[in-house]
Amino acid sequence: MFAPEALYISVAILTVAFLIRRRRRASSLPLPPGPRGWPLIDNLFDWPFESAWIPFAAWSKVFGDIIHLKIFGLHIVIISSYDTATSLMTQASYSDRPILTMVGKLMNFTPSIVLAPYGDHWKSMRRITQQSLNRSSSLAFLPSQLGDARLLLQELLVHPENYIGAIRYALGKNIIENTYGIRITSPSSEYVKLSRETHEVIQNAVVPGSFFVDVFPALRFIPEWFPGAGFKRLARIAKARGEHMVDGAFDAAKKAMASEDSMVSLVGNLLSSEGPKEMTREEYEYTIKWAAGSLYGAPPDLPYLICSSKTTSGIATFLLTMVLFPDVQKKVQAELDAVVGRKRLPTFEDRASLPYLEATIKESLRFHPPTPLGIAHRLIEDDVVQGYHIPKGAIILPNIWAMNMNEKQYEHPERFNPERYLGPSPALESPVFGFGRRACLGVHYSTAAIFITVASILSVFDLRAQDKDGKDVEIEPAFTGGKQMMVTCLSNRQTELTIPPFPPHSRSHPKPFPCRLISRSPESIELIKAGTSML
Repeated sequence: MFAPEALYISVAILTVAFLIRRRRRASSLPLPPGPRGWPLIDNLFDWPFESAWIPFAAWSKVFGDIIHLKIFGLHIVIISSYDTATSLMTQASYSDRPILTMVGKLMNFTPSIVLAPYGDHWKSMRRITQQSLNRSSSLAFLPSQLGDARLLLQELLVHPENYIGAIRYALGKNIIENTYGIRITSPSSEYVKLSRETHEVIQNAVVPGSFFVDVFPALRFIPEWFPGAGFKRLARIAKARGEHMVDGAFDAAKKAMASEDSMVSLVGNLLSSEGPKEMTREEYEYTIKWAAGSLYGAPPDLPYLICSSKTTSGIATFLLTMVLFPDVQKKVQAELDAVVGRKRLPTFEDRASLPYLEATIKESLRFHPPTPLGIAHRLIEDDVVQGYHIPKGAIILPNIWAMNMNEKQYEHPERFNPERYLGPSPALESPVFGFGRRACLGVHYSTAAIFITVASILSVFDLRAQDKDGKDVEIEPAFTGGKQMMVTCLSNRQTELTIPPFPPHSRSHPKPFPCRLISRSPESIELIKAGTSML
C-alpha cells in the first residue's frame, strides 16, 4: 500500500510534468497568422489609426478568423468568428483583463468590476451584481425606467434639438437613483457633476497604451516634479476624484436608506442582507461599494456592467436608422398605433406585443454595434486553438463588427433589415453585450431602457432628416472610430503622435446628425404633458 503522502507527491509530479509538456508543445506550435512585423517594434506600424474593426475584418479574409499581432513584445489576438469567440471566452482562462498601470494602479480603479483581475474580489462583485440585475431582479427597476422615459419626453418637447444630451441625462439619472437610492433632480446635481468631472479626467486612461506608463510600467515610480511626469499629476487628481465619487455615493446611499421616502436601490437591497458567510461585513461592504461604483463611476468611453455607454450609443444608432430609413420608422409607428393606440403612452406590458419594434432594435445593434471590438480580455495561461499557440498574457479582442457583417451568418449584412429577426428562423442576435464571464451583467436593464426610450419617442414624435429650419437634408451616416491618441510622458500636455497605441478604443457611436423631432399630433403633445401623472 502506498502512503497517502507518496500518492499526493506522485499526483503533484504527474500534474507538473503534464503542464510542462503541454507548455512545451504549445510553444512549439506556430502563432496565428497575421501581418509581418519589424524588428523591435513588431506590428506597431500595422496598427490602424481609426475604425480598427474594419481593416481587421479585411485581414480576416486573408489570414483567417484568428489574427495575431505583436507590439513591443505584447501579443494581441483578434477573433472574427462568433463560434470561436464564444467557445474561448466562456473559459476562465480567457476571463482576465489587461493590466492598466495608469487607470488601474495610479488612479486606483483596479477594484472596479471592469478592471479587476480574474480572482476572488471580481467573482464576489460579479456574484452580487448578477443577483441584483438578473431578469427577475431587474423587474423592480421598471417603474423608475418608465417614469424617466416620460420625463424624457417632456424635455424633448421643450428642447428637441438636445435629444442626445437629454437621453444621456435620463439614463444617467436612472442609473444613479437605482444604484444608490439618491434622488437626482437636475443635470447640475452633485453626483451627476462629480461623475462627469471624473470621466473627463480618466477617459483617455481606460485605453491600454494611451499613456507610455502603460507600455513601460516602471515610469510610475518617477516623482511628480520630474520633467515630463505630468501624467502623475493627472493620476493624483483622478484618484482623489474617484475616491470621492465612489466613497461619497456609497455613504449617501447608507443615509438614503434611513430616510422615510427611501427608494428601492441595488446598494440598499444588498446592505439589507447579511452577505456570504465566508466574507466579513467589512469585506462585504467593500465589495458592494466597488460593484456599485462600477455602475455609477465607470468612464463613458468604457462600456461597463450596466451597459450605460452601450445603451446611449444603441439608442443614438436606433434614432439614426429611423432617420435614414423612414419606411422602417413608419412600420414601427404603425405597430405602436395598432398595439398601444394614440390615446396613451407605451408601457413595458406592451413589449411582448411589439415584435417589429424589438426586431428593429436588434437590427440597429447589429448594423453598428456600440462596441465594434468588444472589450479586451487577457489570457491567463498558454492555450492551443485550431493548431495555433496563443501565449499566456495575450490580449484577446473579439471583432464584433466583423461577426455582424459575416455573409455566412447574415444575408446581405450591409442592408438594414429588421425582418431578419422575425419568422420561424430568426437571425443570430449580435454579441454586443460581450462574451463569457465578462459579459455585460446589466443586459436586461439595458435592453429594457432601450425599449421604453425608443418606444416612447416614436409613439409621439416623427423623426425627420431636417435642419433646425425644417429644411430636408441628406445624411451621410458617420460613426466615431476611436482615433488613437498616445499621451506622451515627455510633456505635461497631451500630444497626438503619429504612432497608434494598442489596443484601440472599442466604443463607437454616431457622429452628430440632423434629426428633427416633430410631434405627431396635438394629442401627442397633451399625452407628453400628462405623461408622469398617468403613471
